[in-house]
Amino acid sequence: MNLQSHEGRRLPARFLERLSQLEALYLLKGDPLMRSGFGGGPERWRREREPILDAIDSDGALLDIGCANGCLLESLMEWARERGLHLTPHGLDAGRHLVQEARQRLPGYVENFHVGNVWDWVPARRYKYVYMTWDCVPVYFLGATLRRVLREFVAPGGRLIIGSYGSRSRNVPPFDIAPFLGSLGVRVAGRSAGGEPRITSFVWIDAASE
Repeated sequence: MNLQSHEGRRLPARFLERLSQLEALYLLKGDPLMRSGFGGGPERWRREREPILDAIDSDGALLDIGCANGCLLESLMEWARERGLHLTPHGLDAGRHLVQEARQRLPGYVENFHVGNVWDWVPARRYKYVYMTWDCVPVYFLGATLRRVLREFVAPGGRLIIGSYGSRSRNVPPFDIAPFLGSLGVRVAGRSAGGEPRITSFVWIDAASE
């Protein structure tokens, strides 16, 4: 598979440059949550991100696509333990400096973190749970990306969780991805939301068993 050439298409140079700029912006911040792209503090962080776990009902490996510095994975592991669940963290991010931070944050799982983009990265294994935000690729690449992730990343009988983050400061609600999935003929198995008022939205898709 050629770099950025899945299904004969390349990710736009402008989008790749934006990813690079985001990493540089995150690295300017001192707070770990801000280095993960979140500026609302720890209480909002939990309220707005913990509902991801509503899609997780058993122990297993969790791949975070766009894992940044690993803060989300670390938090989900902690919150899952409170629910009696054990998650093994795996991460993928285009920013090599952020991936290095994630490895330092979770030193017991150094080999589980990878530098790459979901569009062209080839996983060596599949995962019971995969989490990604809907905007980790341009929207016109999203359908092909979701099909590929379900086929090549999610283990049989596993689950793909898709997140959408709104913005309080810009008064922007989270993108409602369910109608988009419906247009692809994809059945949504469940959904949850976080924040007060609601500012994050999550849906999940069950992969077929083999």
